[in-house]
Amino acid sequence: MMRAALLGLILLAPALAGCLEVPLEPCEGTECFPFGSEVLNELLSDPESLDVLLLATHNSKLQVESSTTYYTETQEGEIHWSVAKDDEAGLRSIAMRFALGTTSIDTEVIEGGETTNIRLGNVWYEGRDAVPEYKDPFHDIAQQATANPEGLWPTFGFDTTAISGLEWTITHDLEALEQIATGRNATHSIVLVLKGMPPAIVGVELYGDDDSAFVMSISTGDEVELELQPDLPRSPIEFVVGEALQVSDGVTLWGGVVPSGFTSEVDPAEIEFHAREAGEDATEVSLASMNLGDGQANMTDANGDWWAFTWMDYNADGWFSAGDLYEIRTNSTAEVEISVYDLWAESWTDDRSLPNV
Repeated sequence: MMRAALLGLILLAPALAGCLEVPLEPCEGTECFPFGSEVLNELLSDPESLDVLLLATHNSKLQVESSTTYYTETQEGEIHWSVAKDDEAGLRSIAMRFALGTTSIDTEVIEGGETTNIRLGNVWYEGRDAVPEYKDPFHDIAQQATANPEGLWPTFGFDTTAISGLEWTITHDLEALEQIATGRNATHSIVLVLKGMPPAIVGVELYGDDDSAFVMSISTGDEVELELQPDLPRSPIEFVVGEALQVSDGVTLWGGVVPSGFTSEVDPAEIEFHAREAGEDATEVSLASMNLGDGQANMTDANGDWWAFTWMDYNADGWFSAGDLYEIRTNSTAEVEISVYDLWAESWTDDRSLPNV
């Protein structure tokens, strides 16, 4: 049901399409201020009248936020996205808040350098990335959405041609160079916000007769502020080892590949594999362990059972990163789980009290 609700939500606006440049001949002074309905509809009739990617190309500082409220048969849902960038500072932020019934998620990541900030609810943590690579988040998200169109992505597109041809009531503030246009079609009340000279669309609000709503706002320049907070509690890496892959000939094996979703690079000497007894005392007792900086380790535990740990830097980049291989073997019959300890964060990566990002 949640998946269906999210898909219905996203259908309100196609992702990442359009342009914010006014497709009219340049004008001087207040000649085209305020718009009349005819001029506004000329703007809206251009299918590229709201394009976040063009905005990202032409603005070094940009923030786009959208909120969608919708209803299932039994409950209200809301999803809010906020994506921001500061090319000069090399920082980007991606925040998402989702609520459906009693289920809620509220996260934000500010990244771009070796230090990152992660928010879970209203609590901030510090993360790290040994090899930071700044990417424009708007183009990055567009590329990911193209590769995985079924994923959950920000609703930053809006087809203005669908509301062209309406009768608009337009008010204006000449000093602020702002115009507010209100109109209505068969299903929605619509509010548009335009600023600047020539006027550009910086806000869209749709309020449906079924109480659904879609609101998008755009900020540029000094309106956008991104900065990293120092001295935050440290968050461990987001990586856990799954269940045993097989048990044969008296040997238990865990192994796999660090997934592509692990987007940071971390010093392997800061990570340890631990074979811990399962149960209430799992966080206290380690039968065997290996620091990934050693690459491999063979040892015998206190019960006389052998353990063989291996980590392979598959892409030879010198870091613990996506694509690396790992394997743990043992002849122990004890009930154990393989856990990961992050020395930098001084925390287990499966500690549920932390955001694991």
